[in-house]
Order: sequence, then structure tokens, then C-alpha cells
Amino acid sequence: MTDTVLSAARVLDLLELVAAAEEGVLLREATLRLNAPKSSTLMLLRTLVNRGYLYRDPLTDRYRLSEQYRAGAFGWIADPHARLIAAARPVMESLSQALGESMTFAVFDKPGHAKAITQVVADVEVRYAANIQRPIPLYCTAMGRVLVSRQPEADWSRLIGEGPFPALTRHTVTDRQAILDIVGQTREQGYAVVMEEFALGGTGVAAPIVDADGRSVAALNMGCVTNRFEEKRERVIVAVTTAAAALSEQLRARNASPLAATA
Repeated sequence: MTDTVLSAARVLDLLELVAAAEEGVLLREATLRLNAPKSSTLMLLRTLVNRGYLYRDPLTDRYRLSEQYRAGAFGWIADPHARLIAAARPVMESLSQALGESMTFAVFDKPGHAKAITQVVADVEVRYAANIQRPIPLYCTAMGRVLVSRQPEADWSRLIGEGPFPALTRHTVTDRQAILDIVGQTREQGYAVVMEEFALGGTGVAAPIVDADGRSVAALNMGCVTNRFEEKRERVIVAVTTAAAALSEQLRARNASPLAATA
């Protein structure tokens, strides 16, 4: 009698194979290395992607271990947003490459703020890259405004915080009612554009990721260098809103949306 459950061993063999491969593995490589059928290996890979352990690089078709599951010597942690990140990363990488701008994905955090949980920095010489360790104020960022906009209107004032709202740049809107009016406009149009209110030289375009009840659980954002934003404004807005809608649908289908933190 053996103490090994064969099906569990196959999953662990596959995880260990991918974790050990710095460049990730292709389906055919996994099939060959594990001497396993292609169909069952593909289904295991898809399951691990859906659960957030792996992600598939859309450019190379290689499967890689999600960074959220690497830590310390043994490399395993539980991240409450891992499945959300696993779904978002391929989309972010594709959009960043197509439009030459950086992508950020954020969720609600402490009162008045969001936090970035993953980022893809554009592979171009001049780019906008946010410090993802820095709290994201809800009142003056595209991500913050779309997150607030898809919560009940009665909660908007509470969510943006007590104030006062500091002017981070000369363009920052600091009047409470004006901010709430902008949040209302954001809800109507389904996206937010914030030009240099958070950081000079940077423009953010964000759209919400919503659950089955239509409430925001995350925000997808493209951070653009302002002086080249206008020439591709419509392309960016369409790309971000389309991707956010597709991600929302995908996550609802998987029933994998995380709790909406402080909302």
C-alpha cells in the first residue's frame, strides 16, 4: 500500500516543474518531462492558472509560477488576491506591449486609499511607473475614482475620507463636492481619466472590475506619459474599458472575485 495519492502527486509534480523553470514551461515541455498525456496536463495547467498558482504568458505560451506564491526558501504563501492577479497579469502585459504604457491593478485598502497589487512597467525608454508601495488616494486618482464610483452613492463621501484633501500638484481637485461630482461622472461614463492630479507628467486611465452585484472589487489602470496621451486617448480608453469588462465577466464566471476590502 502506498501513502501517495496519484492525482495529488501529478499536480505537485507539475507545480514543482514550473517553479523550477526560470523561463516557465510550454505545454509540450511539461508533457514530455512528466511523461503525461497532453490533454490531462493541459487541464491541470488551466486549473492552476484559474486558482492563481500559475499564469500563462500570452506572448510565449509559457506557464510560470505566480510571484504571489514565491516567498523565502520554500516559496509558498497564500495571497487573498492571487486569483485576481493571475487573471489580470496576461491582460496587463498585452495592453502594455500594444500601447507602450504601464499598467497597474489596485484594490481597496485602508480608509480613503487603494493599494496596487501588481504592475507591468512599459518596455519603452520614457515611461510612467508608479511606486506601488505608496498608498493610492481615492480622491485624486483614476483608480480611486472608479473604485468609489461603483459602490453605493451613499457611501462615496465616507470612502474618499474625511479630508482635507491636499493638492498633490497644481492640478489636483481638492473640493469635496467637486470630487463627488467627478465620481458621479465616472460612474456614468464607466471610466476615469486623471491628468496630472496625482503626479506631474502622468495621466491615468482606469476602469472598474465589478462583481455580480455591479460593485467594484478592483481597478485596471493604464499610466501614460501625459505629453503622448492625447494622440492615443481614444485607443487607451477603449482598450482599458474593454479589458476591464472582460476581466469582470471572467472573474464572475470563475466565482473568484475577492472581498471588496474596506468597501
